[in-house]
Amino acid sequence: MSAYLLRRVLQMIPTLLGVVLLVFFLFTYVGGDPATILAGK
Repeated sequence: MSAYLLRRVLQMIPTLLGVVLLVFFLFTYVGGDPATILAGK
């Protein structure tokens, strides 16, 4: 069971990194401040 948990945690790291990079590049491409976009201004 601990080997399974370790494997899942190690798989989570690149997944989270990929999601963070995707969101960063999307906001960079769209332009503007993310807080301003979420506020609707």
